[in-house]
Amino acid sequence: MTRKALLVVLISLLMVSTGCSSAPAEGDRITDDSHAVRLESTQIIDEINGVEPAEGKVFLVIGYSVENLSGNKDTPRVWTDHMTLTSDDQTYEPITAASLDHQLRETALGPHDSASGYLAFSVPDEVADFKLLVTFPVSGKQETFEFRPADKRIGENAEFVLTRLEQIERTRNIPLIGNLLASLSSAPIRYLGTVLVPEDEIDQLLERTRGLDEEASQAAVEEYLLSHGHGRLD
Repeated sequence: MTRKALLVVLISLLMVSTGCSSAPAEGDRITDDSHAVRLESTQIIDEINGVEPAEGKVFLVIGYSVENLSGNKDTPRVWTDHMTLTSDDQTYEPITAASLDHQLRETALGPHDSASGYLAFSVPDEVADFKLLVTFPVSGKQETFEFRPADKRIGENAEFVLTRLEQIERTRNIPLIGNLLASLSSAPIRYLGTVLVPEDEIDQLLERTRGLDEEASQAAVEEYLLSHGHGRLD
């Protein structure tokens, strides 16, 4: 085997082993001759305006936009009828959340108009990767978005932050070298790729939770996360 052929084989193996996929994902736009659909945002949250899911479930909220590419007014359409969410061969039906705005239940777009809306699903809290199959209503063309939603759950994020704060406090309390060790390992509190607490705000949050019991500490951290945009619909 020549070096060039060997290089091609190695690259192919690397793409397979790293799960390289060309499927559209969050932020991408798919089209046929009549419509365009963009996946704007995907996120897991604890509640929707005070409404909580069933035990063991969380809400997956998908933000998307649709566009009429033709020069004629579109037929009224319920866009949820053209979208199917799956994960691990399990299919999930969209839920009607009375408190969730812009669900595009029936939308008739004018020529070259667009509209943005949300889809909400109740899914098991351990599911991570999803696929959203879109069937274009005129052509029947199908395309699938693949994505892993941002985790915006207040409860889980707050527990992670509290654990990290306790670790930082314990490190600082080590006699003689605690502060040095803490400074060497200083970093923002990051969970699943998202910065929940910037490095320069850790001391402030430590001070806010110091001396509180577990329930009060959890509430203080949740309040902090909410005030910094975590646990809300973007």
